[in-house]
Amino acid sequence: MVSSVAGETREPAVQRLPRGRHGLPREFVVSSQRERLLDATSRAVSELGYRALTVAAILQRAGVSRKTFYEHFADKEECFLAAYDVVTEGLLHGVSHAYEQPGPWRRRVRAGLAEFLRLLAAEPAFARMCIVEVLAAGPRALERRDDAMRMFTVFFDAGRREAPAYVAPPPLAGESVVGAIYEIVYTRIRRGETAQLPDLLDDLMYVALVPFLGIDEALRG
Repeated sequence: MVSSVAGETREPAVQRLPRGRHGLPREFVVSSQRERLLDATSRAVSELGYRALTVAAILQRAGVSRKTFYEHFADKEECFLAAYDVVTEGLLHGVSHAYEQPGPWRRRVRAGLAEFLRLLAAEPAFARMCIVEVLAAGPRALERRDDAMRMFTVFFDAGRREAPAYVAPPPLAGESVVGAIYEIVYTRIRRGETAQLPDLLDDLMYVALVPFLGIDEALRG
């Protein structure tokens, strides 16, 4: 399911509901169908790209009827946005949990960044949807992306309190770090190197620390 992106494991295939009268509560059926549609959307958009994405492609992967789709979503854009929101919420939750563990700021940044890269590498379809295809999904999707990026700046803006006297972090330091990391990750995912994202941890730590701690401290990782 899409909601498992912040967990440790995720089943690659979504179990289909039994055909006919199954006796399951209506609330469970609706929830299951919605989650199947969101999961199918992430897989379909990863395979086809947003511009080529169709409702039919989502239905084929979700195993639900067109009528069921339109009970939940008005169109493919609305379904994509719902899937994007769930996945980014999961990413933010996972990163926040790692970052909030006790320890100095540098160690917490490393833990959060490592979890971010791990989650993307573990879920390549979600990674492509959230990092790459969101840019092709229209103005509403770009607003969602901008909101998500602003949330991630919080982890880096806290570094202002760690800056030594000889370093003066610029006002846009946190935003610049998030933008740089996004661009590097975006390029790797586009090249099909999603599985290798965790290998970037040391280099991305340098990018994250330089504006706040200076070159010498950033080289320590």
